[in-house]
Amino acid sequence: MKKIIFTLSLFLVTPIIVLAWDDCPVGKVNSSYPGDCGKYVDTDNDGICDRSQPAPEDRNSNFSNTETIINEIDNLKKNKELEKNAETDIDVSLESKTQFAESDKSNKEHKRIYHLLPISLVLVFLYLFGYILSKRKIIKVVNHRKIWNFLLLLTFLSSGITGVLLIIRVNSGIVIPLPFDILFWHVETGIAMFVICIFHISWHLFYFKNMFRKLGKK
Repeated sequence: MKKIIFTLSLFLVTPIIVLAWDDCPVGKVNSSYPGDCGKYVDTDNDGICDRSQPAPEDRNSNFSNTETIINEIDNLKKNKELEKNAETDIDVSLESKTQFAESDKSNKEHKRIYHLLPISLVLVFLYLFGYILSKRKIIKVVNHRKIWNFLLLLTFLSSGITGVLLIIRVNSGIVIPLPFDILFWHVETGIAMFVICIFHISWHLFYFKNMFRKLGKK
């Protein structure tokens, strides 16, 4: 009879215990002994009223879920940091390459040498050679001057055309692909044209002197 009464008592107590979790009448959470409502129950002996906390299995589940969420958040943060670092590395790499290209281009421009003296000496030598031939009647003076007038026209067109191509590239950004350096040959032909212009002016010194005299009288 005692066993039957004990068993019935367990059946009566069990629902109370089962229903005692997380149902605090005054809405407290993790309330410690002796509680705030006089209905303190602590079946797991953790010093906290059962009515103010979830059941142990729910606590473990919640803790596991919370830990999983925290881990996912940490992973997302790490992935974002990795992506940000990767983007930063790409930007730095691109900036470094750009700076290197600009530096290399600048160094090449500084190292470029224009041949002012060699071009001038060669043209003077050729001019004197032709002048001597014309004085000795080997070639006509007219033909001698025609040759240099043709060279003057040729250097003028070369320097002018390359100058226009440079203006187009600078102003509009249009680069016309050519098998030579436009700037280099613009300067070189400009040097040649300048030297030949001096020859040309020397032929007409008398004309320019008279022109300046007339301007001075006015």
